[in-house]
Amino acid sequence: MAMSAGTRNLISRRGALGLGGLALAGGGLAACGGNTGGLTGGGGGESLSQWYHQYGEEGTQEAAKKYASTYEDATVNVNWVTGDYAARLSTALLSGGGVDVFENNGIAVDQAQQGRYVDLTDIMEPVKDQFNEASLGPVTIDGKIWGIPMILDPQHFYYRKSLFEKAGIQPPETWEDLVAAATELTTPDQKGLFLGNNYDASAWAMIWAAGGSPLNEAKDAVGYNTPGYAEGLGAIQQMIKDDVLLTGAPSDWADPAAFAAGLAAITWGGCWALPALEGALDDIGVFPHPAVGSDGRQVAFMGSWNEQVAGNSEKIDAAKAFAKWLWVDQTEHQTDWALSYGFHIPPITAVADQAEALKEGNGLEIATMAKEMGVTGPPEYTGDVGTPRDDAVSNILKNGADPAEELAKAEEASNRAIGS
Repeated sequence: MAMSAGTRNLISRRGALGLGGLALAGGGLAACGGNTGGLTGGGGGESLSQWYHQYGEEGTQEAAKKYASTYEDATVNVNWVTGDYAARLSTALLSGGGVDVFENNGIAVDQAQQGRYVDLTDIMEPVKDQFNEASLGPVTIDGKIWGIPMILDPQHFYYRKSLFEKAGIQPPETWEDLVAAATELTTPDQKGLFLGNNYDASAWAMIWAAGGSPLNEAKDAVGYNTPGYAEGLGAIQQMIKDDVLLTGAPSDWADPAAFAAGLAAITWGGCWALPALEGALDDIGVFPHPAVGSDGRQVAFMGSWNEQVAGNSEKIDAAKAFAKWLWVDQTEHQTDWALSYGFHIPPITAVADQAEALKEGNGLEIATMAKEMGVTGPPEYTGDVGTPRDDAVSNILKNGADPAEELAKAEEASNRAIGS
């Protein structure tokens, strides 16, 4: 099935948020190309440079300009940065390349320690209880808050309600129930479950669902190697052997096209896919990642974008004031940004509760998951720490390696990276 223009737009904007957690955030950004330069809006006073990466949905660029133009205390130049946004941003933060306020989806510990970001704790501390608790994890390092959450993108399972009802199946609350449902709903014409073409789409969220976390509470050792995680990955191996999982789909899990075409009864996906799926099918339902193992729990992993202030800005006070105005005070803009150009969750709980699109149906279900079951990865879980786990999961699911043995080896390697 060819992907529609609407589906392409939904995926191109924020699909990168979920592709394997924080370690892959930059990879999603690198898909854009060239710099469109500055688009000026705003009032008098200081002149600020605000950076966005290039969004795919129609209307986003105009919306960013509109918000800037209504700010009266500074003239805000909106820079719509295409190309490798992560690389261009890193260069600008190091060299002082004309950025005051910027969005980011992968806050880095080393850049915070080197002073490339401004500490925003004074802005966030008085209002942090207003934000979804999980949204603060990716922006918090050593007790300091380095960014203001802009949007949240929960990931979860989509399913075909009509198929479940016909088979007498309830939405799974445990991984065993999900495996059973996927197995029963597999037919010659349709697989039971789509976990991505590499079978690993839910493997990041499964860390929490299996009773673990990327790092322990002290953040001095990894916490992903739990018995439940090995059990869950082993169950995926069995589903591969039983031919229950869809693979070789024309596009991967972040694009809803394969599920919309009826190739699977259940799929892992992101909230950004909801409008396209509800437009294509009339029986869509959602449920969180089921609990895995005896110590597991239901979870919704959430990616995020966050507003930050550049440490080398010469207008830090003005930049902080604008960032607070836009992403703490202007609830109408926050709702517009999250829900008028796609489907995402505003991080401020009261704003999410008041959004009409989140008051019923699947929108309400997703918002409730985000509020009650949301989890996010910590900035301290860097690429060096996470790569051994990534490699282990790949070896387990692609090559049939023993889950417990692979995770034990990965744990040792990750802990060496933490101590190095």
